[in-house]
Amino acid sequence: MIPLRILAVETSCDDTAVALLDGCSAVAERVHNQSVHSQHGGVVPELASRSHLKILPGLVSEVLLSGGMNGLNEIDVFAATAGPGLTGSLLVGLAWSKAAAWAARKPFLAINHLAAHLFIHYCPERLVVFPAVALLVSGGHTSLFRMNSWQEILLLGSTRDDAAGEAFDKTAKLTGLGYPGGAALDIAADSGNPENCSLPSPMADPAQPEFSFSGLKTAAKLLWEKGAPRSDLAASFRKTVVDILVSKLMFQSRKLGAKSVLAAGGVTANSLLRKVLRQECASGNLELFLPDKEHSTDNALMVGRAAAAILERDPEASSPLSCNAFARWSGTSLSPIGCPPRQ
Repeated sequence: MIPLRILAVETSCDDTAVALLDGCSAVAERVHNQSVHSQHGGVVPELASRSHLKILPGLVSEVLLSGGMNGLNEIDVFAATAGPGLTGSLLVGLAWSKAAAWAARKPFLAINHLAAHLFIHYCPERLVVFPAVALLVSGGHTSLFRMNSWQEILLLGSTRDDAAGEAFDKTAKLTGLGYPGGAALDIAADSGNPENCSLPSPMADPAQPEFSFSGLKTAAKLLWEKGAPRSDLAASFRKTVVDILVSKLMFQSRKLGAKSVLAAGGVTANSLLRKVLRQECASGNLELFLPDKEHSTDNALMVGRAAAAILERDPEASSPLSCNAFARWSGTSLSPIGCPPRQ
């Protein structure tokens, strides 16, 4: 694509991220992970937005310096996540990017956070072959999508209650592994035996593209209260979640004749999920697109790549500066453009 310097900002939850891209390629990146929430056992929205306000300007300066930019006037396009996410957090990144675009007299693009996770795989060095099936699995979302192209992403099903990442974090907190605890639970599971703890598999039918993890979380709580060993419970919980995710993903891949499988979101950092996905896609002769662990969680590179995809299709694309943040996404077709039409 035509060389384009994109400055992307991501502040949808508790991570502040900035990236400078040349087209789809990262030139410089910075991510600040807020640690203040661990003492509260969960993300406190007000603290998150205040932290973004404090951290974002410094991160932008670091990225510009690292990328050899002399100022915002050298940026061609500004992009920021508009939603879904925590409204206060979203507004920080959105307001900063819109103001910067206005001051520099450059285009601004509002980006859909969910689509951005998938667009981490939008890279000319490795092209996705369509049709594809995508699994988006994070702390706030667990969904399956059919992708006929980058312009046609259709929802197959989502979780009816807790997202997989939320279930991991809450179970980790329950068992004394802290918050956020998905990574700690993954490590604890390595030394446990999943066969020593029996957990149910809610909505496990592979043909059903929807998920439910609330009951599994409750079952884990009951076992923990009965004295189940932490490592065994962690191993059983991890295996149960991974089995459900992968079985549904692979069923839809076979049903729809997919040539590629995409996985995105924070839970894709889970070691067992990565291992099983590689095994299943290899045996099914499917091309697997899996982000590196650094880009599994929220980051600004994915926002920039979503913007690059929009601009490659329409070089004159831009979002109105009146575009506002939105906390939730609903619909059946997912677009990288994060400025929904006014109702």
